[in-house]
Amino acid sequence: MTNSSVSFRVINARNCPFYEVNDWFILTSKALRVPAGYPSCLILVREITGLLLTLSSGEESGFAEERKNIYNCGGCTGLIKFQIEDPPDGQENKSADPLRETGPDFSQGDSAREAEKKGGSVISGLLEEASPSELFQFFHMFQKTGKLLLYVPSGVGRVAFREGAIIGAKFEEKENEEAIFALLDEHRGRFSFVAGIPASLREVKGIGDFMTLLMEGIKRLDENKGES
Repeated sequence: MTNSSVSFRVINARNCPFYEVNDWFILTSKALRVPAGYPSCLILVREITGLLLTLSSGEESGFAEERKNIYNCGGCTGLIKFQIEDPPDGQENKSADPLRETGPDFSQGDSAREAEKKGGSVISGLLEEASPSELFQFFHMFQKTGKLLLYVPSGVGRVAFREGAIIGAKFEEKENEEAIFALLDEHRGRFSFVAGIPASLREVKGIGDFMTLLMEGIKRLDENKGES
């Protein structure tokens, strides 16, 4: 793909924590765009951007053959199926809102791996570009070990990962699950990830199933918004 784009429609959804039937995604050579107001699931980002090379051969024909295919994303507790379609005018998603691009480019290359070996900062950026939920999913999906630091207006949040599992979190006066739930509501500030954890944390148990923790946090955010 060069500067063109291809649209996907969700045709089936089962227990997906983020997306529903008739949601739309648009893939370009530079980014994946998802419905406005929806989290950018990094598992979905990995699945769809992985199609770039296979789709490039069908660009001249308008993806005639590829439109027959049904693609799956099932990297968590849910499953969605999607296929290439042309969205009706003004109907890119169910609310007809504009689509937004996903967060930062995580392709750090060899420099990131070298930094990880040295115990230095591997990834850093702005929370306006990648929300806490997106960051948590990324480090979980790629089974990272280290500490994620989130510098927000009210203080510093700390989340420790061991091979993708969250083994501890602190934010303000909150710890573990409550700290995670509070951090999910932060959208301004910056973050950095430092590879490696102290030896004392290597045997600590995780604070719960990752997707259950994330879904509970998102549920609480929705409930709080409904009450306000």
